[in-house]
Amino acid sequence: MSGGPRLGPRTLMLVSDRADAALREAVAQGRRPCPEYLRLERDHGFELLDWSSLPGGARGRSAGLSVRHALQAARRLGEYEAVFSDGEHVGVPLAMAIRTMGTSIPHVMLGHHLTTPAKRPVFRLLRPQRGITRILLHSSQQLELATRDLGIDRDRLALVPYFADAGFWSPRSEVETPLVASAGREHRDYATLARACEGLAAQVFIAAGSLHSPAARESRPEEWPPNFEVGFADHLTLRSVYARASVVVVPLVPTDFQAGVTTLLEAMAMAKAVVVTATAGQTDVVVDGVTAVAVPPGDPRALREAVEGLLANPQERRRLGRNAREAVERDFSLDVYSARLAAHVRSAASPAEASALSA
Repeated sequence: MSGGPRLGPRTLMLVSDRADAALREAVAQGRRPCPEYLRLERDHGFELLDWSSLPGGARGRSAGLSVRHALQAARRLGEYEAVFSDGEHVGVPLAMAIRTMGTSIPHVMLGHHLTTPAKRPVFRLLRPQRGITRILLHSSQQLELATRDLGIDRDRLALVPYFADAGFWSPRSEVETPLVASAGREHRDYATLARACEGLAAQVFIAAGSLHSPAARESRPEEWPPNFEVGFADHLTLRSVYARASVVVVPLVPTDFQAGVTTLLEAMAMAKAVVVTATAGQTDVVVDGVTAVAVPPGDPRALREAVEGLLANPQERRRLGRNAREAVERDFSLDVYSARLAAHVRSAASPAEASALSA
């Protein structure tokens, strides 16, 4: 589908989702948050190659689909001045195709978690980064490890914090109740959350489904405490849960990438008091004691003290929530994020940069 008015190079964006009429209608009707690719299409003229554009279509992520997606993009590179891939799962095969074809098209790739055991040898041995002009990372820890452990030139890396659609995830009129909310599956430490909140004078609701990481690693208790409810929530339901919650918790197992950032920013955008595990990878969004409360990994006592303290202190909850909302509007909104992505594509496509990185 054609993009909006172009402010830079004609750019093809590989989108690992179905940007079809149903999704667009849901966004337009306010039934789900706007993804960044629709904003890049509308405001920056990106042209999308999404799953609905592939022959035969697609419904879920797989290695085979990613390769097919990359090859479909490679066939069209001659029509564009730049290409943007939305993750290493599709960006790496596209980079290898670019190298094989011998083309010099600027290629910007989002990098989510480059340092998994499966990906480390790929970057060390196959060197797909030679077919990538710039890798945009959401975590400063990933940026450091990509340089130190994967041998990727620092000049090819940039830190771009993640985002929330602050229009959809906005403060609501619902009255807060004695409810603790959490969401997501990827690298979640629900075992520690269960130990921390068992017997708490509050209900705990966990929206534990994940559309993007159905096989994500997580830690769960053998048995959920009686005050816990676990289930799937669509976007509207989750927004209502956040609105009614007094505290949102993002419990994480130790990890070196920014797991939990989607839930974290959604809750912050809704001006909620958030407690988050301070992992090595989760260091670029929260200011402890200012926009959220950070607790050590695997420490149920510290987590319970943080949650109980916030449940008992509505004034502190309001202060943290107000600061969190201001931070999202200033640094982590959809418009800020999409503008940063587009600026990196324009910069990477400049003749001077392309010449320097190809040397």
